[in-house]
Amino acid sequence: MMIKARRLFKDISDLPTIPAIVSKVVSMLDNQDANPDDIADLILSDQVLAARVIRVVNSPLYRTSNAIESVKRALLFLGFKSVREMILTSYFVDGFKHREQPFDMKMFWMHSFSVGAISRRIARQVGFYDVEKAYLVGILHDIGKVFLGHYCKNEYGEMLKNIRNTSYTTYEAEYEFFGTTHCEVGLCLAQRWNFPSVYCDVISYHHTSEMAAEDPLLTSIVALADFYCLSHGNADSVAQASIPGQSEENAWKIFKQLASDKLPSTLESFLSALDEEYASISNEVDLLFNTMTA
Repeated sequence: MMIKARRLFKDISDLPTIPAIVSKVVSMLDNQDANPDDIADLILSDQVLAARVIRVVNSPLYRTSNAIESVKRALLFLGFKSVREMILTSYFVDGFKHREQPFDMKMFWMHSFSVGAISRRIARQVGFYDVEKAYLVGILHDIGKVFLGHYCKNEYGEMLKNIRNTSYTTYEAEYEFFGTTHCEVGLCLAQRWNFPSVYCDVISYHHTSEMAAEDPLLTSIVALADFYCLSHGNADSVAQASIPGQSEENAWKIFKQLASDKLPSTLESFLSALDEEYASISNEVDLLFNTMTA
């Protein structure tokens, strides 16, 4: 499957890129001991990046009482991790904004942002050590789909048409149509963008959590968040199973082994408990989507 995924990349010369300065800023933001002045100076060296940080911090998403006009104040207000997630996410959105797809990109982003938000909610619930990491990798988990949808547009569109109103998932159908899936393709893209190894692992194994090596608990968090959001979303652009399958059961087993906090007795009870916050999370996702795609 990885060999076939890499073949898809071999002859493509116009892959979206993440600017080198963004990678450098994100690396600095990963270091909690970094100097905010140094980070602010680096961000200010790129006018587009600086303007993006200021625009997002003053958006309805963060509800600041007074306008924030300096990059350093934005860093201190949001925190390093939030700025890191915002920068990476916005550049990823931009990279594929104007590339044609055989599916509704708004629905794709709404699903991705929802998985991020639910991943953060689950991470808090089970005592995961870095809830913002769960949020960011939750947003990025399906990056392979936008590659397949754009560079294999006709074939991917035909695949989606054939599985609409069936119990097939895109993961299963991709394997039958392409001999590889958005997980392997997403891994190739994440490696091209020099994502941290744990991000690559989650992107690669969010449908097979039992194979995750870097952080099985984080991979399981995203796997269950993905299933939950699919089961509560619109099926028009992404086919989905209506009940948990083997992938979700495997993720649940990992949860029970590794989670530091007590869990409900069954996977169904655990997923149902998320319903209480789903409406507020949906509102948050609407704000994030409108901010990131403005």
